[in-house]
Amino acid sequence: MNHRMCAGIVLGLFACGTEPVEGAGLTSQDSTSEQGGATSSGVGESGGPAEASTSGAGTSGAPFDAPTSSEPVDASTSSEPIDASTTGAAETTGEGEGSSTGAASVCGDGIVQDGEECDDPGDIHCFKCYRDRRVFVTSKGFHGDWAASGVDYWCNQLAAQAGLITDYQPRFKPWASTSVNSAAERLFHSPGRYVMVNDLVFAESWDDIVAGNLLNLLDVDENGQTRDFPVWTGTAPDGSAVVDASHCDNWTDQSLEEYGHYGYSFKLDGAWTFLDAYVNPTLCGAEGALYCFESP
Repeated sequence: MNHRMCAGIVLGLFACGTEPVEGAGLTSQDSTSEQGGATSSGVGESGGPAEASTSGAGTSGAPFDAPTSSEPVDASTSSEPIDASTTGAAETTGEGEGSSTGAASVCGDGIVQDGEECDDPGDIHCFKCYRDRRVFVTSKGFHGDWAASGVDYWCNQLAAQAGLITDYQPRFKPWASTSVNSAAERLFHSPGRYVMVNDLVFAESWDDIVAGNLLNLLDVDENGQTRDFPVWTGTAPDGSAVVDASHCDNWTDQSLEEYGHYGYSFKLDGAWTFLDAYVNPTLCGAEGALYCFESP
């Protein structure tokens, strides 16, 4: 069945199809139920969806106020990805004429040297001399126009409210693609771990993420609560943009005429970012959360 034929029947994600798990799904615009959940693990019982944002505007006085302009943000202004260097030539020093030997950089010696981001054996968030990057699924649900206030706005707004940002420096970006940039092109490719706020490891590196080597569900929100919910992504498991997609007009449209692709936070296979089913994409008037990645 053509998914667009379903739009005229029911204004929600699951107007047709049997793939979704009972109790979860992108909902229509009138969905206002709040989300609750467990706090101690990455997997828990799912509650109802959070109230959808229909304006894209943040709470007044919050650290990251939305732009006053109503013009959609051009996704092309997103920054290019930065690949972390995994190599660094250690300086060789020696005493005496003709000496050609010296001390090489060693992870775990307590000294941050070339090719290392950290080197503190007592720091649980420094793994193999690369610092952990925080990741979370948002506690709020949004219609397809979630980027109307800026592509990165909501990830940083919610992170700041949860205390994940204390220096007013935005550093979270959504795992989402547009017609201009894919998620892989926008996000930092860390050789270190991606860790949720409850310290469960999502993946041990960027390469593991795009290879599908995931260790835990990405179902913990910025407050440490379990969040089993559909998530707007427009992104394939390897980080590339879904082809032949408008991405809800680059995530600025919440109408019942445009479509966006999504995944599920309670999936550990490729469906975490792209549900391969005939009900995907869904109408932009439906509701979904976002995945937020610390970058860099």
